[in-house]
Amino acid sequence: MKKFTVLSILLFLLAITSFAKDINAWKQENKLEQQYSVFKENLNFWNGNYFLNETQLNEFYRALTDSISVLENRMAEQGNTVAGLRNDLSSTNQQLDDTKAELETSIKNQNAISVFGINVEKGIYTLIMSVIILGLLVFLGVLFLLYKRSNKVTVRTKKDYEELKKEFEVHKKSALERYTKINMELHHTRMELSKR
Repeated sequence: MKKFTVLSILLFLLAITSFAKDINAWKQENKLEQQYSVFKENLNFWNGNYFLNETQLNEFYRALTDSISVLENRMAEQGNTVAGLRNDLSSTNQQLDDTKAELETSIKNQNAISVFGINVEKGIYTLIMSVIILGLLVFLGVLFLLYKRSNKVTVRTKKDYEELKKEFEVHKKSALERYTKINMELHHTRMELSKR
């Protein structure tokens, strides 16, 4: 009988220990929701009420505040990270705006030519130079036509002068011959008259 009582006490203690609730089981869980559900399951429940001692409540409160402070710290770090990223984005946007302005200035300078210290676009410069060259060509054409006309007049005048000079020489020669002839006749006539 002694063996029976010892055996029954052992079985009773084994049954009590196997059905006993572990009040610290919630500490092995990682997430707050799981900790709460394990904590609630391991509380003593009787007649629709939960029973717990003050140390259990204080430990759960510390775990809860630790989780909240970790989350708050994580949120603060992420807030700082977001602020840093916003600053980086702002500086990147500023650099992008500066680069765009430099690009526009570079394109403007590339498409412009400095003439007498004034930046003129290449298209306008080309148009102005084309008009000036065309004007010079027209001016040279007019000068060439005036030269050609003057040259024709000069050639015709020289030709007329040469013809007139030849006529004058012929006239001069014939006049000299007539004069000589008349002088000879006059001389012959005088000689005849003097002989008489």
